[in-house]
Amino acid sequence: MIDHELWGLNPGGYHLTNVLLHLAATLLLFAGLRRLTGAVVQSAFVAALFALHPLHVESVAWIAERKDVLSGCFWMLTLLLYARYVERPGWGRYALVLLSFLLGLAAKPMVVTLPVILLLLDIWPCRRLVGFNGESVERGKILMVIGEKLPMLILGFAVGMVTMAAETQVGALKTFVEFPLFSRLTNAVVAYVFYLCKTVWPVGLTVHYLHPGGWPAGTVVVSLAILAALTFLAVNRCKSQPFYLVGWFWYLISLLPVSGLIQIGSHAFADRYTYIPLNGVFIAVVWGVGEWATERGKKALVTEDKQAEVPGRPGSAAPYRTGGGEEGRSTVIGRQDANAFDDVTKSGDIEAEPSPRPEAEAESENAPGLQDVDLQKAVRPPSALPAATWETMGVGHCVAASVKPGNWEVSPSAVATLGTALIFVFALISFFQVGYWRNAENLFRHAVAVDEKNWLANNNLGAALSRQERYGEAYHYFDQALRYRSDYHEVFFNMGVALAGQGRFREALPYYERVIAHNPLFVQGYNNMGIAWARLGNHERAIAAFREAVRIHPGYRQAIENLRIAEEEDSAKKKR
Repeated sequence: MIDHELWGLNPGGYHLTNVLLHLAATLLLFAGLRRLTGAVVQSAFVAALFALHPLHVESVAWIAERKDVLSGCFWMLTLLLYARYVERPGWGRYALVLLSFLLGLAAKPMVVTLPVILLLLDIWPCRRLVGFNGESVERGKILMVIGEKLPMLILGFAVGMVTMAAETQVGALKTFVEFPLFSRLTNAVVAYVFYLCKTVWPVGLTVHYLHPGGWPAGTVVVSLAILAALTFLAVNRCKSQPFYLVGWFWYLISLLPVSGLIQIGSHAFADRYTYIPLNGVFIAVVWGVGEWATERGKKALVTEDKQAEVPGRPGSAAPYRTGGGEEGRSTVIGRQDANAFDDVTKSGDIEAEPSPRPEAEAESENAPGLQDVDLQKAVRPPSALPAATWETMGVGHCVAASVKPGNWEVSPSAVATLGTALIFVFALISFFQVGYWRNAENLFRHAVAVDEKNWLANNNLGAALSRQERYGEAYHYFDQALRYRSDYHEVFFNMGVALAGQGRFREALPYYERVIAHNPLFVQGYNNMGIAWARLGNHERAIAAFREAVRIHPGYRQAIENLRIAEEEDSAKKKR
């Protein structure tokens, strides 16, 4: 309603609103991840991928998918509000988290999985369910953390049930007769891998991916093996690299409601379904690259140290020892850089003990219930993780001064440049993808080019051409749709329209009769049949068809008007 007041019937205004909401979601995602992790560069890269990846074009360019960008805004806002709540738990901050979640549910029920994602974030980076060194957390605190999510889970379950009931009522929710359980399960497995492939290679994207009904056994087995392998790797590295676990399960869990287990429509996949789930993949990859750059930097630093300790080597200096390690296992750093490289250099038996903060310990002991968490500090305590820099620093940031600029393998600038180039490529592909959404003809012509056997795309392309009164071209695509799906009864009506538009009313009649035979309550079929009979001069049959349409739908104004005209013409004809 606000959009209509602002823009009227100007579609550009509605598109602008979608773009602004997408931009807001991007900024909120960056702010939320930044506050949760303290990592500016990683958060920026994830937000940029979210903003510019081609898979997200559909959610933004399609005005009717306003629910995607709106729910995305509330999802990201909930992350930011949850970060504030974790820092200092309180009823006021919790109420804001709950309100944001509820608004997200109202925008799109897919947000139902958000409470589980928040539990994942309690593992990393919040560390509320797992200690910094993997130590156990008190059972009472774990129960309180889980208890926070119960009201959200209950609300999500209620909204989910209401949504399924509504979809069933309008006929959008497919039955298990149309799509058996096995077909749904196999399609869900393939869908997860399909989206991963399109994330890496986003070409051939289209508005509609036809559901095949069943997938070849080989495709299902390979997809299942890929999912199992990735899940194993994520779980296996959960202690040393928990961001893989969190990111991967963010993807798996948030995609579950739209994976195909609950089948709505005739499609197997949809680009718009990745709008929120893909962020989990981005988090895992970006943080993984960040740690990889960090570890490469550490190895390069150790190599430099060993070379510097070679006796008699020109330019070698006496090592500055940071801790009680073995002879020869020292780190060459300048005194002014010692604090900056504390986390990077301590490993093995080279240790640096942090200075305790008495006032902070006193506050923790006296804090009731869940303790406050300073996420900017808690995720990177100096003594908690010898390799904790992956949680807090940008891609390669922690090795910026320890790696030679010419070392392309670990140079942070090289990693950042590669990441920026990748985002630029995605942005370029998105630019071209947006072009397909210029109008219905472009959109479905591209869909037919991607899959010429897509009967729905052929039908919709024909409908777009019919609205431009290009009936000859339209009939070709309707005929193609019928060729690839002979029981597609809706296309019979469209073929009749295309023929009637060319003045071939007698040829159009059999198509109207076929669609009415399939659906006796299809009032548009009766109305168009009446028009065809009237054009052929048979007013009696025309009047009968119009009357049937009005009987089925008394408020059908077009049929009412056509009935009046037909009766007047019939009366005038009889008087002559």
